Amino acid sequence: MTQHTHSELVGLIWNIANKLRGPYRPPQYRRVMLPMIVLRRLDCVLEENHEKVARKYEQLKRGGKYKEEAIVKILGKTASEGRKHPLFNTSHYTFKKLLADPDNIARNLVAYINGFSPKAKEVFEKFKFEEEIIKLFEANCLFITVNQRVAGSSQLPTGPPGGAS
Repeated sequence: MTQHTHSELVGLIWNIANKLRGPYRPPQYRRVMLPMIVLRRLDCVLEENHEKVARKYEQLKRGGKYKEEAIVKILGKTASEGRKHPLFNTSHYTFKKLLADPDNIARNLVAYINGFSPKAKEVFEKFKFEEEIIKLFEANCLFITVNQRVAGSSQLPTGPPGGAS
């Protein structure tokens, strides 16, 4: 990472932090910043195969012959053949698509998170992020925060560090 890119990331983070003032005090920013960074990172990593996975999920659910465990394994391979742990999202949302419906962004963001593979969903449950989504929405900060993450996505690497999965 170059000094310029690092400075851009720092600027982006402070820009988001400035928007959180009011509903959050500075020590509370982490309640939003950490899960948003993780969420956007997953969004970038899964972007390439997102539609393919969502279609496969619909197909498997319509067929009705697979149990949830089997569906998770199939979707994990659909998303990335070489990944040790299944990582995918079955919702029809991405960060960019969330911005298309600002009035329903809280509900859609929760649906997006609930579309992740079980281990990824568990991360957001540990963050208790749904509570923060509601708080952000009620403070009219959710759309701005999501929009800032999309706008800042050019600084996020899309592949795993060092090319590993």
